[in-house]
Amino acid sequence: MTEDRIHRATSEDGTQVTAHVHGQGPPLILLPAGPADAETTWHYALPYLSESFTCHLLNTRGRGLSADHPDHSPERMIEDIRAFAESIGGPVALVEWGSFVGASWSLVAAQGSSSVSAVATYDPLVLEVASEQDAAQIQGIFERIAELATDGRLTDAARTFVEAMATHGYYTEEDMADGAAEGLWGASLQNIPMFVQELDVAESEGTVWTQPATLAATTVPVLLLHGARSHPMNIEFVHYVADHLADPHVREVADAGHYGPHTQAEAIAREIMRFLEPALVRA
Repeated sequence: MTEDRIHRATSEDGTQVTAHVHGQGPPLILLPAGPADAETTWHYALPYLSESFTCHLLNTRGRGLSADHPDHSPERMIEDIRAFAESIGGPVALVEWGSFVGASWSLVAAQGSSSVSAVATYDPLVLEVASEQDAAQIQGIFERIAELATDGRLTDAARTFVEAMATHGYYTEEDMADGAAEGLWGASLQNIPMFVQELDVAESEGTVWTQPATLAATTVPVLLLHGARSHPMNIEFVHYVADHLADPHVREVADAGHYGPHTQAEAIAREIMRFLEPALVRA
């Protein structure tokens, strides 16, 4: 892979956000998932995506080379993405892998941007429409990692999260056997306290980002990907989001679970490329 470049932008509150840039072609902004930075999130898919696109691995505040700020609210994260997109100019596409903190960040960011012309997301997470059992299980997992992170036990927090998600069936055997989940969390230990903070802020502010009216305001075409082996909860989330968008396109990726962007990276990258190439050309 060729030497990468750096692109910087300044968010509305003055926070500088930064991306490593790879490849040539229409611009994509690849967003971080969970506690990971964008480089860790898209490490396996990047070689394929950068064949056809200029890939900006955007780290929101506090991640990677981006500056930090005390405010990690969803509004600020959305402003980071929007400011970065505007700094590139349109048309640009956002690519996201479902995050417990902000499954709809990219969708909301697209609403207020004159530059974003398409969105692609894998396994978007919409916990407010989860079953009572799933919601309680995941909330319990979050509470446990928050306790461990507060005690400075970051390795234990990462291991506890991954093992609990696998025990309850949210991660597949492939996610675990290939070390995909363990690898992402292990590479992101320093970000776990920040991730816990973001979870707390998002929960305290309430779940407005994936309400039907909010989703309906996204008018750009949106690719909604899920794995054939994704947990039924995740697949339900995909169809919930699709039901409320103006221009949804749902695709299933064979043999993939929640960690498909790592275990089935080429297949997912090819789906993204097939969708975004004409979408960006039309724009």
